[in-house]
Amino acid sequence: MVRLRKRYVDGRFGQVHLRVAEPERPTARPIVCLHQSPLSSRTYETFMREMAQDRIVVAIDTPGYGESDPPPKPVATIAEYAAGHGEVIDALGFGAVDMVGTHTGTRMAVELAIQRPKQVQHLVFVGCSAYTPAEREKQRAWNEDSFKTTENSKGEHLQVTWNNWAQFRWPGVTDAMIDRYISDCLRDRARATWALAAVFAHDLMQRLPLVEQPTLVFNVQDDIYEATKRAGALLKRGRIVDMSPAGLWLLEVKTREVAAMVREFLAQPA
Repeated sequence: MVRLRKRYVDGRFGQVHLRVAEPERPTARPIVCLHQSPLSSRTYETFMREMAQDRIVVAIDTPGYGESDPPPKPVATIAEYAAGHGEVIDALGFGAVDMVGTHTGTRMAVELAIQRPKQVQHLVFVGCSAYTPAEREKQRAWNEDSFKTTENSKGEHLQVTWNNWAQFRWPGVTDAMIDRYISDCLRDRARATWALAAVFAHDLMQRLPLVEQPTLVFNVQDDIYEATKRAGALLKRGRIVDMSPAGLWLLEVKTREVAAMVREFLAQPA
């Protein structure tokens, strides 16, 4: 089994924490994974071990999440987060890379692909929320309510957080998997919505048509299922694979199945 190692590199907001899986003799382009907010790179661990049989796989903790240092104030745009991730890729000494993104990470990968069209070769997404204005506002309000400030409470927000994730449970998802999501949400909870605020200021419907790279999107049964279906018409060189009833834990529960599809996709010419 490929071992995961942790390391830090310096970024524009401080130290950036990474998980790295590396085979003895890499033979394919590195993969860089960007996570959903307000989670962390550990959501990729199972997938990383599987994909790292023949290539380096890196998962980055977005600044302010996981073990990465937070910015001094909320980052205003997804493009700025993406630029920071690009600097991390430079610090690792990578040339051409493939990108994997989930939810928020999808948006950051889209911007990085636009910023660095020659370096980013292929894109793989779990969820790609091409929101209408009404959907974006509904999601924004729901997230603000889910992470509203609590003090001297009786812990009601803990039950709310559990329910928010458990509603997407499907066969193969364990309590421990849900617990990991919850613990990431509760860590530095006051900052949990920082990247989400950038999400709701980001118009993916306008940005997706600018992406030139081949793109594979896995659509799962979650809160952005319908918005992800809409993304298919906006991608120049993309396709959507419907994985429902699989949900948010797709990469942990259907790891080998998804990894085989991703390997086949990444082997195609860019």
